[in-house]
Formats: sequence, C-alpha cells, structure tokens
Amino acid sequence: MNKLSRTSRCGLWSAAFLAVALIGGCHPSVKRGRPAPSDAGGFVATRASAEPLDFTVRDLAGKAVRLRDWRGHPVIVDFWATWCPPCRKEIPELNEIYRRYQTQGLIVLGVSMDEVQGEGRKVVEPFIEEFKIAYPIAMGDEALVEKLELSSVPTALFVARDGHMFSRLEGAGPPGELARAAADLLKR
Repeated sequence: MNKLSRTSRCGLWSAAFLAVALIGGCHPSVKRGRPAPSDAGGFVATRASAEPLDFTVRDLAGKAVRLRDWRGHPVIVDFWATWCPPCRKEIPELNEIYRRYQTQGLIVLGVSMDEVQGEGRKVVEPFIEEFKIAYPIAMGDEALVEKLELSSVPTALFVARDGHMFSRLEGAGPPGELARAAADLLKR
C-alpha cells in the first residue's frame, strides 16, 4: 500500500469518527484505541447494587477525591474528554445545574478521560479555563473505565444521597435532559 492510499484511509476514518461524535456520544475504545459506532444518547436502566457506588480519582493537584466522602449529597459524576464535541456541548448546562443547585447540596464532579484517550492532563486546565467550569474536575484512568464499565463519553452518573446510583445517561441527550435528571435526583 502506498503512502497516498494510507493517508486517504486515515482521512476517511477521521471523517467517519467526527461524524459519529457529532451525532451521538464519543465512544473511545480503551483497549483498541479507536472509536466504536455510536447511537444517540439516553438514560440506561441501572440495577440497584448491594453496596453504594464508590471510587477514588485524583484532582488536577493530585489530591484524592473519593465519592464516598460526599454521602448525604446528591452527586452528578460527568465523564468527558476535551476532544469530544457532545461533551463540549453539555458542559455549559452542567455549569448552570451546578450553580443553580449547589445551595441545595448538589455536587457535580467532572472526570476527564483525556489520560485514557487523548492528549492527557496538559489539555485539561486550558479547557477548564476556556469553558469556565465551576465544579471540581478530576482525572479518570483505565481502572475506572473497567470498574464502571464506561463505553462512551459523555456519560453521567446520578448518585443519590445514600451513595447508590439513581440513573446513568450515556451519550448526548436532548437539551434539558441533564437538568431534568438533576431535578429528579434532588428529590431523592
């Protein structure tokens, strides 16, 4: 195969990935390092677990952030990446949700997946500044992807005050879907 055809193939794959990302969610395949097909986002039924959801991530300063430390608060955990167009679209809505409901105890935690697939931590801080993200940000890793069975970004987990997952939104939903889910979460 000559260089031109290899370059053309790469360009076609890049265009296909961008189209999929714009239509639905961004699906990084952690093991293969290439995108998987995407459907439109939406809520996924969740099973109640015997144990509350818990994991530990590191914030940008390297400090441990433990989900269990926020028991008693409703929590939205948003998994995103700087390279994901639907993630970029949802962040202003998450900022608004956080500002509106933080006085009612709501916590929003953004977990960047840029170290799993992307350019890593170095692109996250400028992204936070550009989008004026008001809520805490941490970095995800492959162990977290495996533990939570994450297959795409954006993915949002809605965690009730008792630590059990209330719902899960995979991919980009319609405008207002995050706000409706946040309002439901606050009632629990």
